[in-house]
Amino acid sequence: MAKKINILLVVTVIVGILAAAHLAFWNRYQVEKDFKQTEIVMTYQDIEEISAWESMSTTEAMQRLEEYGLTTVLFKEPTVEDLGDQGMAFPGAELKWFDNPQITQFKSINEIDSNYTYLLFEDENTYKRVKSQLEAKLDLALNIHHLTDAYLIEIPLAYNILIGKDIGVGFDTNNIQQVEKAGLNTMVQVRSWSGVSKSTPEDLEAVFNPLNNIPNLSAILFNDQNVPGYKEGLLPVTAEQIRETGAAVAKVEFLPQMGLTNMGLLLDKNIIRLHSIPEDEMGRYTPGPAIDRYALAAAERNHRALLVRTFAPISLESQQLYLGNLKAELEKEGLKVGDASKLPAIPVSKAVNLLIGIGVIGGGVLLLNRLGFSRWALPIFAVSVVAWTGLLYLQPVLARKVMALASVIVFPTLSILIFTDSKGASLGQAIKRLVAMSFLSLVGALFMVGLLADASFMLKLDQFAGVKLAHVVPLGIVGAVFIYQGETGKDLKEKISNMMNRPILWGYALLAGLLLLAVAIYVSRTGNDGVAVSQIELQVRTMLDQLLGVRPRTKEFLLGHPAMLVLLYFGYRNNSFLPLLILGVIAQVSLVNTFAHIHTPLLVSIIRFGNGLWLGILLGIVAILVYKVAERGMRRYLHG
Repeated sequence: MAKKINILLVVTVIVGILAAAHLAFWNRYQVEKDFKQTEIVMTYQDIEEISAWESMSTTEAMQRLEEYGLTTVLFKEPTVEDLGDQGMAFPGAELKWFDNPQITQFKSINEIDSNYTYLLFEDENTYKRVKSQLEAKLDLALNIHHLTDAYLIEIPLAYNILIGKDIGVGFDTNNIQQVEKAGLNTMVQVRSWSGVSKSTPEDLEAVFNPLNNIPNLSAILFNDQNVPGYKEGLLPVTAEQIRETGAAVAKVEFLPQMGLTNMGLLLDKNIIRLHSIPEDEMGRYTPGPAIDRYALAAAERNHRALLVRTFAPISLESQQLYLGNLKAELEKEGLKVGDASKLPAIPVSKAVNLLIGIGVIGGGVLLLNRLGFSRWALPIFAVSVVAWTGLLYLQPVLARKVMALASVIVFPTLSILIFTDSKGASLGQAIKRLVAMSFLSLVGALFMVGLLADASFMLKLDQFAGVKLAHVVPLGIVGAVFIYQGETGKDLKEKISNMMNRPILWGYALLAGLLLLAVAIYVSRTGNDGVAVSQIELQVRTMLDQLLGVRPRTKEFLLGHPAMLVLLYFGYRNNSFLPLLILGVIAQVSLVNTFAHIHTPLLVSIIRFGNGLWLGILLGIVAILVYKVAERGMRRYLHG
């Protein structure tokens, strides 16, 4: 009976593998292989600076930069304070003393309020743009004054308060027309504003409707922590206004913005990921490392827009060289420079996901059998399948995330328990076992890839949950099993008694402390909130990327795989081999969780897995040979 149940469980795993492979191929690989076009973006302010340096028009500067890879110009929405020569802003107290014919005309008719702010415009289009934006964003009645050759907006708000609000005043169409003339795309970064809760759909339309008139609008970014309308429940209105522009929304890496995920879902995932080096980090970079960073972001994290900042000297020639080298590096990575690729709609099949989940359950019950709970195998399997089916129907996204987490816990744990024992093996057999172990662990990654194969995860609107659990639980299970097996005694009670009564040796206590410290560091470096990486490690990573194309995980090839190969070679004879086991488990868990970065192209993760495995085996062989040579030399020394 137990044998038949095991056969059934293995069959469910195989069916799950086939289902997951189907989604991994069609929903991931086939989509990603055509997802290759990347925009190179510069801000209009940077281009203005370059043109001023070279004494040429901004249009000419854009055209010259376009030849070397520039595709898009980003406009950040100006505030009242940024109006510059487009309009003048005055505190009321200052305006009383301002000597200007237009103001003199106004003062002769109207009284100036010292607690008000006044905006003076000579250009009618600029006046209309600013007036429309302020009326939509300020819960105040504006007083409008048409002067002989100018326009004055009287705002019943103190100057310092108005400036402190950082309210956007729309985008200058004259500058945007220069971008169109240069044949480039446009991006805009829209500011949020306080008081959105008092805004009406008409106000939001007044804010976003002018964007419809921007030619070649590639994407819309948001400037602040909250997307306009998020806190006030008006996101659907904002999303509808953005949908009418036909532009995508850009998600800026490392800039969390409340409401952006919901916005992406409301826009049917019309999102592109944008990477930039923050201004406060630019001092740490020179053009070479910056190009490496941009190329890595595009090639390994699916960023399809790269916002490039200038390096000194601010000359056209130096920026052309910089952009040209970046374009060449992107092409070297198999990417193209052009309009940003958009992910197509990716269908998610509940039926296929159901089969994958049943495969994970089958693997989980096989693990329980391995742990000695075989008598409950069938009931656990049946109940789990029913629960999985119900959760998938009621909460499909949550169900897929839960089962993805289960898959990356179950299969690395199962693979280590199957292929590691107390007996040693020849070097060839040990290598075969490590390869088999790694591929069985990889089944967990395949299940996860299949379950999370849709645009929400590929664009990081949603992400794999439970990263730290996925790293810690297999360590706990495997460590407990092997410590138990390595202890002397005929049954559980006697083994526990022997462990509790054994005197603590300082050497073992120190080793245990070091192991705990290592595990703590290991856990802290998982997920998105890990500890900072040193400059030396960054340099080593860059070197590995350049040598191998895709850098393997350090904890896999340098520590975990070599340690596991040594352990398989000698066998887990007793608990003094625990450090090797822990390192080996870390590698198996790491190789599976490499695939949890769904925004990383699947092919990149596969290459990373392969590089980590072959390099780890090579270093493991070296470690074994060094040990054998050292052992032989020690014997000769001891025996004369």
